[in-house]
Parts: sequence; C-alpha cells; structure tokens
Amino acid sequence: MPVDSRRALALIVSVAALSSGFAVTPALADDAGPLGIGVARTADAERGSFTVPVWTDEAGSAITSVTATVRDGDSVVVDALALSGVGERWSVPSGAPLRLTEDGGAMPHLGRYAIDVTATDDQGRTVTRTDAGILDFTLRPVLAGTGLTRTELDKDHRTTAVTGTLLGVQPGSGDQVPIEGATVDVTCVYDSSAGRPDGIGQAVTGADGSFTSPQFPIGSWAELKAAFSANDERVHGAATEGAGSPRLRQTSVVVTAKADRTRAVPGQAVTISGSVKDSAGAPVAGVPVRLWLTAGTAVTVTSNASGAFSGKVIAAPYAYGAWSAAEADPYLTASGAASGSIVLPADSLFTEVSAKIGADAKVTMSARLYSAYDRVTSIYRPQVVHLEYSKDGRTGWQDLGKANAADNGSVVTIAKWGNLDGYYRLHHYVSDQFAESATKPVRLTRTNTRMYSIKASATKKVKKGATVTFTGTLKEYVSKSWRPYKGRHVELFFQKKGSTKWTYVSSGTTSSTGKATLKGKPSSDGTWLIQYFGDSKHFNSDGTPVYVDVR
Repeated sequence: MPVDSRRALALIVSVAALSSGFAVTPALADDAGPLGIGVARTADAERGSFTVPVWTDEAGSAITSVTATVRDGDSVVVDALALSGVGERWSVPSGAPLRLTEDGGAMPHLGRYAIDVTATDDQGRTVTRTDAGILDFTLRPVLAGTGLTRTELDKDHRTTAVTGTLLGVQPGSGDQVPIEGATVDVTCVYDSSAGRPDGIGQAVTGADGSFTSPQFPIGSWAELKAAFSANDERVHGAATEGAGSPRLRQTSVVVTAKADRTRAVPGQAVTISGSVKDSAGAPVAGVPVRLWLTAGTAVTVTSNASGAFSGKVIAAPYAYGAWSAAEADPYLTASGAASGSIVLPADSLFTEVSAKIGADAKVTMSARLYSAYDRVTSIYRPQVVHLEYSKDGRTGWQDLGKANAADNGSVVTIAKWGNLDGYYRLHHYVSDQFAESATKPVRLTRTNTRMYSIKASATKKVKKGATVTFTGTLKEYVSKSWRPYKGRHVELFFQKKGSTKWTYVSSGTTSSTGKATLKGKPSSDGTWLIQYFGDSKHFNSDGTPVYVDVR
C-alpha cells in the first residue's frame, strides 16, 4: 500500500479519536465499484494539461480508455478529450495541450475550469467522476531580466535599486505576455553579521511589465531579490528572482593586532591592541575597528591620529574560541589578518535511544545527543539531528526530517511518516561543535491490512433515512499474500458531500472470512467507508470508499 494513502487514512484515525472534521478528499468515482478515479491536477509547468489517477481494484482487469470533459460552469468547453495513460496516470496527450481560442485552441478565456473524468475497463464497465478536479488555466508568472541599477558601489555611492520585467506564461502556447499594474515585492537581505533589519520595498509594473524598485542603502554585503505572487482568475503562482549582490569597491587598509593573554577565565578582560595603516604603510585615523571574542561581547573602537586602537572584551565560558580585530566599514578592506586561535569539534554520541512505528505508519525516534567527553558544558548553538531511512539498513539512507538538540545531552524526538518495512536511525552530521555520529539502525515494520470491495446495498436514489447495508472484506498481507482477517473490530464512517468531516456511524466485527457487514441510515448524499484501525502489530487498513446518492 502506498505510504501517501496510509497518511490519508491516518487522518481518519484522528477523526475517530477527536470527532472533528478536516480536509480529506478520498479518491473515488461518482459510482464506486472496482473502478476508481482520483483527483485531476493541473500540470504547473504546462497549465494546458492535467493528470488524473485511474485504477481498477479487480485482479486481472485493466483500464482501456479515459476521457475528460472540461466545463466553464455548466457550459462544456471541451468534450470527450481522450487522455493517454502510463500505468495508473492518465494525462492530456503530450504535445497537444489545451489552448486559448486566440492560439487556435478551444479555451475561451483564462481562469478555472471544472474537469469531469470517465473511465472504461476491458469488461465494458464505465464510471464517471463529476468535478474530478479543477483546470488551473491561468498565467504562470515569471520574472525576467532582473538586475541592479548599480552593480558596483563605493564609499561615495552606497545605494542601488532592482529592475526587471514581470511576464505571464500562457497555458498551451507558452507565449510570455507582460503583466501590467502588478505589485512586485523587493527585498534586500543583509548578511546576519550586519546587525540590521532587511530592506523591504515594492514596485508597480508598467504596460510592458517592467518595474524599478526604490533605492536601497547598502551598508554591508547584501543580496537583493524580486518576488511576485497572485491567485486570481488571470494569474496564479509565485515567482522569485535574485537581482544579485552589488560589489562593494573597497579601499585597502592593513589591520594588525594582538591579545594580551592566551587564556582568560569567565568575566576576565582581554585587551586587544593594534594599528590601522594604508597599503603604503601610513597610519589611517578614524577607522572603526570591531574587537570580538568567542562567546564574549564585541566592542567597536576607533583608530586615533597615529592609527592605533585598543579595547577590552570580557571573556565568557567556551570550550574553544577565537579573537579578531577587523575594520567595521564595509567600504574598507584589510589585507592583513588580525585573529588568533581555532575552533575544533568534539566527539559526540547518542544515548537512551528509542524507536517505534505507529499503526498510521508514523515513525518516532528519540535519543540524547552528548559531547562524548564533556557532558556538562553547554553547546553554543543547536545541533541538527536527522531521522533517516534505509531499506536494508546499510545503503541508500534517505533523510525523512530533522530536529535540533538544544543543548549538550538534550533529548531529541523526531516523528515523521515512514515506510511499511525498513531500518531507521538518528544521524548527526559534523558541525563546528560536534563530530559526526549515528545510532545503530533499528528495523521497524507491521503487517499491512486492506478493506477490499467496500459496497453498499443501494447507492442511487436512496430514500432519506432508509437503512443501507455496507459490506467489505478485511485482509492482512501475510507470507506474501492477502488473507482474510477475521474477528477484527471495524467501524463505519460517513462524509457528507461537500464536507471535510468524517462522522462515526457504527461498528462491528469481521467474520471468519474477513467480511464486515455494517448498517447506516443515509440522510444526505455522501461517502461511506469501512475502516480497521490496526493494533500493536498491524497497520490501519486502506480501501476505496463508496458514494451513496440520497433522494
């Protein structure tokens, strides 16, 4: 069973527990049976095309044809559009996307269109899913020619602006047309060491889609970007484009310095003294110099008339550290290094490791991350720990998610959707603080279950309040085959048409053949599902819901 399907079923588990609704759209057809039609989704790269999953649950049977109808409200725009299929994926034929009438196509305008899908199998059975999806037949925005009005700055020219053109890619033809009167967001992202907030501005596009932002003052290294997003009947999507980083033409100086000690206890002052000179060796006055000590406070001093500077920085606890003295004006650059010491990562290890996989296929792993030889000293920044999966526990490790170890010896817990069978581990990559380490791989698995052939005694024009019998067969995957799973508690759920809420109706126990028989009284059109919620050794079941039409 695909993991994505199991994730959807995990939501049903939450419904049963909380009796509240949320967004779950089962894959089904208007008249469910062995044939199933999923949700039709627009191809973002080519919005004149869409893909829809179509399948049959009957062994030995195959889908022979799938067609689609595209509607603008109740008006049919394209009828009986033959889709091409690869496996269970059926799409608009490659090279023949839907186009606007102005491009020789059938689509009268940009916007959203309803998609109805009809599938036929080799047994002659046909099923139609009305409103199987929405064709997002809109312009896809792109930013072109994004750049800076001034690419090189100096101490006398410290501002620049972003320019570019906002275009929309037409579905089908791929033509790019200007988007006029749109607001483009422009940001100036400064280096984190600048100690200043990012710059934010906006620009409105002209008739040709071009724009120019306000001027941004550049006080350090910075990256400028343009971004646009929209979701209306004409344009849908987001576009982001970097405009570049202006080059700061700097005047060269030489900074030399030394610290008055090689070791400092917490709270002790470290005096850093030195001088600033130009490339010819002449002293340079009035230069701001930032004095810095690892885990201590930084101070800025100014060189005097003879180019000399001196300042005190208060030390704080740290395993390894460094000091530095650097010019604090971005339009000056020092050709001589003024720093000392080095930072070395410490060996690390995991302890108190635990791992489990739930009936909904969610894997939870927990452990403590320590410095191997110092379990007391705090770390200076959180350490990233990854949850990884491997099919054989040796090769092909995949990253499922990550979390931070806030401190030395902190408990790290990661919960992510897993697979039906395989090995899992926690992995810490090398950092300035800790060396690489990983837990021993742990195999986690459960037995897969499925509710086959969910049917209703009546599905069309059912009288409101009438009793309808719902049946299905629960099976478990044992010894490489599906076998009836008897004596299991199962529950019947209902989802009203147009709603996202699943409601508990009744429950029962499977027979010796795994058959479940439950009763419900439909009060409105909607979807019905029989669900098994697993146990300590089994996953939750999956299955195709059945739709009941009420008079």
